[in-house]
Amino acid sequence: MPRYVYKIVLILILSSCAKETDDFGFRSYVIPEGAHSSGSYFNHPTNSRIDFDFMLDESAIYTSEIPENQHDVNKIYGFSDFGVRHQKYSIRLGWRYLNNELELCWLRHEEGRHTAATIRTIEPDVAYNATIDIKTFYYIITIDGDTTMVRRRPEGNWGLIKRYYLYPYFGGNEYAPHDITIKIKE
Repeated sequence: MPRYVYKIVLILILSSCAKETDDFGFRSYVIPEGAHSSGSYFNHPTNSRIDFDFMLDESAIYTSEIPENQHDVNKIYGFSDFGVRHQKYSIRLGWRYLNNELELCWLRHEEGRHTAATIRTIEPDVAYNATIDIKTFYYIITIDGDTTMVRRRPEGNWGLIKRYYLYPYFGGNEYAPHDITIKIKE
C-alpha cells in the first residue's frame, strides 16, 4: 500500500477517537503530574459561542514550588480568536488556588500578551455552567447566570487558521505537581 494511504487511515483513526463520558455527560481531562497538558485535541467550534459545564475536584488545589507562580492562571477551556495561534489571540476560563480558595478567572491573550482577572470563587466537586460568547468588542463570559465582559480589540487580519478549542492546561514555566482532573460537558 502507498505510504499516503497509511497516513490517511491514521488520521481517520485519531480523529474518530472520542473521550468517554460519565453517566452525567462529563468528559474527564487529566493533566498528569509533571506535565502541562491533558492531551492533544484539535476541534473547531462551529460559531463564536461555546456553552459548557465544568467541574474541578480536590486535585485542583495545589501549592506552587515557585511562590510567585501561585498567582498564575491555569486553563480550563476556551478558544483561539482571529484565525491565529492562541498565544497571540484567545480567551479562556481558568483557575488558581489562592488564600485557600479556588478562584475562577478569565485569561485573554491579545497581541501575544496575556491578562487575567478573577471572576469569582468556586467549590470543588460542584458543576458550573459557562458560556463564552465572542462579540465585536467584548468577550462575554457567563457563569451560572452572572456575566463578565472582557474587552476585545477587533483584529483586521483573520489569517488562515479557523478558531479552535483550547483544553485543560497547567502552568507555564511550572508543571502539574500531581494529577489534576477537570471535567467538561459540551
